[in-house]
Amino acid sequence: MKKAIVLLIIISSVQLFGQSKNVIDTKIFVNGMCDMCEERIEEALDIKGIKLADWDLDTKMCRIVYKEDIIKEQEIHEVLAGIGHDTKKVKAKQEVYNNLHHCCHYKREE
Repeated sequence: MKKAIVLLIIISSVQLFGQSKNVIDTKIFVNGMCDMCEERIEEALDIKGIKLADWDLDTKMCRIVYKEDIIKEQEIHEVLAGIGHDTKKVKAKQEVYNNLHHCCHYKREE
């Protein structure tokens, strides 16, 4: 019985200390127009440090859960701009935007 209690305490401690305390759950605006955009955005964010990326077509908001000690928010904005999708912080290069499928061309803000 004592061994079971000690083992339970050890397992609980490992689980607590194994979790990053720098997990951020945020939403950012990502411009896009269609299901292809959703797939592209979510696939681009399937990278180390990002635990969840879920883009909503209606609101253009992407919920992102990430480990701040592995990836910074600015890097996430840059990844999205790199695939042709503007955010409030980083605008995609015109050439990259132009290479999106025609149905993915959203109205760009100045």
